[in-house]
Amino acid sequence: MGIEYRHFLVVDDANWRPSADTAARVAKLLAEWSIGTELVEAVDLSRRENVSFEEAGALAASGPGVALRYRGVKAAPVAALAGPSNYASVRPSDRYTTETVLILGNDYRIQHSSDSIFFDLVSPPLAVNGQQLAPDEAEPYRYIYSESFSSDYVLKPPVVRAQVEGFARKNIDWTECLGFWRGGLVIDFGKDLPGFVESVHRLPARAFVEALQDVFRGPVVEIGEFY
Repeated sequence: MGIEYRHFLVVDDANWRPSADTAARVAKLLAEWSIGTELVEAVDLSRRENVSFEEAGALAASGPGVALRYRGVKAAPVAALAGPSNYASVRPSDRYTTETVLILGNDYRIQHSSDSIFFDLVSPPLAVNGQQLAPDEAEPYRYIYSESFSSDYVLKPPVVRAQVEGFARKNIDWTECLGFWRGGLVIDFGKDLPGFVESVHRLPARAFVEALQDVFRGPVVEIGEFY
């Protein structure tokens, strides 16, 4: 078994929505950093059907959501993004990620909770008719988020409170976090724990994070999760 780690970079803006070119812009950045070079699947999350990359871009801007899953990579690209391993015996050539997943769409997705941070849904989205919305019935894609809600005809977005355990306060780099998002990139390092997991959970490659904010056209919050 053993401890594994994945790193979330999510758009922390309640009014943000993806554009038709957002998926292509992020894909270009992933290719430049050699983090996402092979697309495993593109999934329409409303129908749970595979679609083409071109269809995914359009669906991201006009529908509930899509997921684009990229195969994991090895060696130098991982070290360039995440810095040295948490284990002194691990060589740069042994570094790896298990997968990278991009999720885009108009639905609100509640951040997945962990033993370190619990994202408490205080209130669901409020519809224009005054009713609170129920979550989507579909199982969360690869458990990257806990619940999702439609944003159609919504008067108010969900309210989520992040409850950070005392031992994990040293790991967060933010004072406030919406706790829900419409766009997120999740890099799964599996058992190859990066060295930064012992301190603040932020990627050492700040140029990558800044570039991701540029291609998202929105502010990014980083959230680390052990599982």
